[in-house]
Amino acid sequence: MSQQNENLVLKAALEYHNQGWCTIPIRAGTKRPAIRSWEQYQLVRPDVEQLKKWFSCNDNQIAVICGKVSGGLTCRDFDDMDSYEQWANKYPELAKMLPTVQTSRGRHIYFISDLGKIKKLGDGELRGNGYCLLPPSIHPSGSIYQWLIQPNGELPELSLTDFTEEAEEREEQHPPFIASISSASSVSSVSSVKERVIFYENLDEKAQCYVNTAIKHTLPYKKGYRNFLIFLFCRWLKGCVEFEKCKAGQLKPLVRLWHEKALQTIGTKPFDETWADFCYGWTRVKYPKGNGISLKIAVQNAMKVQNHLAAEGIYEKPEVKLLVRICFELQALQKTEPIWLSESDGALIFNVTRPTIGKWLSMLEADGIIKKVAEHTALLATRYKFIAN
Repeated sequence: MSQQNENLVLKAALEYHNQGWCTIPIRAGTKRPAIRSWEQYQLVRPDVEQLKKWFSCNDNQIAVICGKVSGGLTCRDFDDMDSYEQWANKYPELAKMLPTVQTSRGRHIYFISDLGKIKKLGDGELRGNGYCLLPPSIHPSGSIYQWLIQPNGELPELSLTDFTEEAEEREEQHPPFIASISSASSVSSVSSVKERVIFYENLDEKAQCYVNTAIKHTLPYKKGYRNFLIFLFCRWLKGCVEFEKCKAGQLKPLVRLWHEKALQTIGTKPFDETWADFCYGWTRVKYPKGNGISLKIAVQNAMKVQNHLAAEGIYEKPEVKLLVRICFELQALQKTEPIWLSESDGALIFNVTRPTIGKWLSMLEADGIIKKVAEHTALLATRYKFIAN
């Protein structure tokens, strides 16, 4: 293997490690581990020095161990393209956003679950245990594993019924993700019975004031931005010690209050939609209340004007023009400090996938509109500076 390829595999191994995945070396031309025993790594991840020893100076490929050691990582292995395409047609939103690998015969789809074992299916398997080869490994047949949708931050925890043949027989009106939020959104859920439900009327004056402020700063200002703003509401509540450790089911009365005040802008949308968005966002908040308010203000300011920046003129898509204006407005608010914009926020604002936002931001970097000054971490989103004239 050339030095270039060695570095490529090592780079990938370090990136997977930073993402919280447990990887092991695989002997080139096979699917067999290149170490005497790999079972210990089902419990403990190797450190960076061990990864460098494995992948710096030999022909090893790379695989990820599924299950608890990788944060509950689960792989849906589709053995053929027909099965994958049937699934993708049934769950288009999942197919657009979940990390996806092109394999020698079909696809590997990654998400989080508590499966903890390997489940055989008629068209492949679900792997909540064992290991899967990862890009840029080469299959024994000679085909290269490639990311079609790269992992980007936290993966969603999903119901296994979204990936099994039995799911095909379920009622067609069930949308993707409904199984992953049903226990939190159900009126009679166990958590709502065992945990203290938070009613606005029972809060002290300070907490009521905080909730009122959170609602005021996150109410929709235009149709089409409900998803983005309910996620900001999640961030506000996560930023308060009164609510930060609550389960979603405990906060349902507060979410209903937000929904009632937002109805004048969002029309007559059922509360179920807002509640589902909140449940989905609550467990995925990485950044509690803070910069989200600056982002909301920046989006509002950017929406009021068009084509007032020279930097917009080099783009054709209205969405990209708006993204340029948002970055400009964020920088105006931050003054000399770096701005932040996560792919997750961008996906909510523009109703596109996170990889799409990632591509747009990379394009703005290449064109000298923004400059990356700090990579994202477990606690902070990627930092940029708006540098266009």
